Amino acid sequence: MAKKNSEKIIKKYVRGRPGHVLDAEYFYYETEPNYKKELAIICGGHEKCAPDYLINRKSYPYHVIKYTIAGKGTFSINSKTYPLKNGVLSGFRPSDAHIYQSESTSPMEHIFVIFIGKEADQLLEQSAIAAKGTIEVCNQSETLYLLKAIMRTGLEKTPFSQQICCSYLRILLLRQAADVSLPAEHFSQSLETYQRCKKYIDDNFTGIDSSSSAADACAVNIRYMARLFRQYGKITPHDYIMRLKLNKASTMLLTSSQSVNEIGYLLGFSDPYHFSRVFKRFHGLSPNNYRKLHLVP
Repeated sequence: MAKKNSEKIIKKYVRGRPGHVLDAEYFYYETEPNYKKELAIICGGHEKCAPDYLINRKSYPYHVIKYTIAGKGTFSINSKTYPLKNGVLSGFRPSDAHIYQSESTSPMEHIFVIFIGKEADQLLEQSAIAAKGTIEVCNQSETLYLLKAIMRTGLEKTPFSQQICCSYLRILLLRQAADVSLPAEHFSQSLETYQRCKKYIDDNFTGIDSSSSAADACAVNIRYMARLFRQYGKITPHDYIMRLKLNKASTMLLTSSQSVNEIGYLLGFSDPYHFSRVFKRFHGLSPNNYRKLHLVP
């Protein structure tokens, strides 16, 4: 019975008409949705839309959010049409008639989550999606990270994955709510500069030897960048870079056969003893002991 219900949901509500999606990956949870739950995810997915992608519905039984990660399109709801592009989060409630259409010359790519529950309406309202239809997120890297985490956890189906995905979804929507609640001056040039510097560090941290070199690459004064990181990230640029390097180091220790010295050099530590001291201060164990503890002999 559960399998038949699952197939019914997949056929009726997710796949859409053939030929409108070039490539897709989906996960499914609730084959028999319980609307009395606080929050429950029905399913989610990542779609690369065809040039003729079109979804036109008078209603839908669930709450939905979609995050555009590439391409362009439009989203129509409540007699208004909004442009979709990278960084735009859209969504609707069960009673909302809506239209999603891809731009033929630059087809959309998006990640979506379909959900139900007592919290669903409240979360959409708090995030401003219910009122505005679309929002341009303030922190694209964080939003994409949370959505990818939902996708990964939903596909892996590890123990408690449904609860974990719901927690990620709450965080994602509440983060938008927090940003909406900030005063207008928060969304200033300084925030844009912080996000630009942070993205540069996120993309290049393995090769960054100091926060000053990162500031130079971003064409900003190091003191100004430090002030922005303390204001918006509650951390110094140096500590943020180190956090990324040391988290990467822990992953490399457990997923590669490279020596501790090699890993340190690859992450910009010219002195292996300094690398070991910093790693131990951050993780509580030396690199060698960290590897021995977490790897099965």
